[in-house]
Amino acid sequence: MACAVSWMLRRESPSILVATVASDYRPFSVVAPTDSRLGGASGETLPGLFNVTQAAALLAPNNFNTLASNFGNQYQHFNGFLMNIQSRVRSGLTLSGGFNTGKTVSDNCEIRAAIPELTVAGIVSAAGPGVNPSNPWCHIDTGWITRATALGSYIVPKIDVLVSSTFRSDAGAQLAANWTIPSAAATAGGLVGGFANGASPIVNLVQPGTLYGDRVNELDFKIAKILRFKGTRLNAGLEIYNALNANAVLTYAQTFSTLVTSGPGAWLQPQQIMTPRFFKITAQFDF
Repeated sequence: MACAVSWMLRRESPSILVATVASDYRPFSVVAPTDSRLGGASGETLPGLFNVTQAAALLAPNNFNTLASNFGNQYQHFNGFLMNIQSRVRSGLTLSGGFNTGKTVSDNCEIRAAIPELTVAGIVSAAGPGVNPSNPWCHIDTGWITRATALGSYIVPKIDVLVSSTFRSDAGAQLAANWTIPSAAATAGGLVGGFANGASPIVNLVQPGTLYGDRVNELDFKIAKILRFKGTRLNAGLEIYNALNANAVLTYAQTFSTLVTSGPGAWLQPQQIMTPRFFKITAQFDF
């Protein structure tokens, strides 16, 4: 049996636009569309957004990377637990399985308040800890995410038949609702002068770590017959993948629109699902 506890701390080096200052970024808020698909985010106000002034937007880029500690506290840490067990119950029978679970918490709110022009990778993704002027989610808690696996195999004595199975259960994909902010919504939320260069920013309406897709469960089987011929061996078998024919969604459309609510292009429209049940005949010849 193997057991482990892990903890990870990560610090970022933010990218600062030297040519601009905090006053060049105008704060505003937006009210999320009223849409039952958004759950608790429907109709809620998202504060803490920024847009650069038109004058500052015309300045030549001049990025400067430095330590986050120069402006405040920023961190990302992971706490998790891992356990695997393997056992030979009897001759020819092997069982193993385990799970790992953990959560990631990241925070760069102090840095973002001090330098709203902050840019860190992972801007509009669901994962974080990325942040930019149009991403209000500076504190992210993914919650506990668990993965479990199991395997069993048995060689039936006398007839030399191998029977085995594997099972895995993975957390679903973390979801985002990336919405292009209308100018009218930003103006109503306190933005003066409109968006710089007329470019509407994109905001994730759903707080990262609060919405996940289907859990992915897959069960596979294999049965094989071992045939021996004067120092050679033939292992012929049948494998069944996704024996339960599960159809969990693996990837989703993450762009949110009030105009497209169903069909291609709609938010959370499945883009990839599990491969349906299929069979494979295998043969291995050893000599």
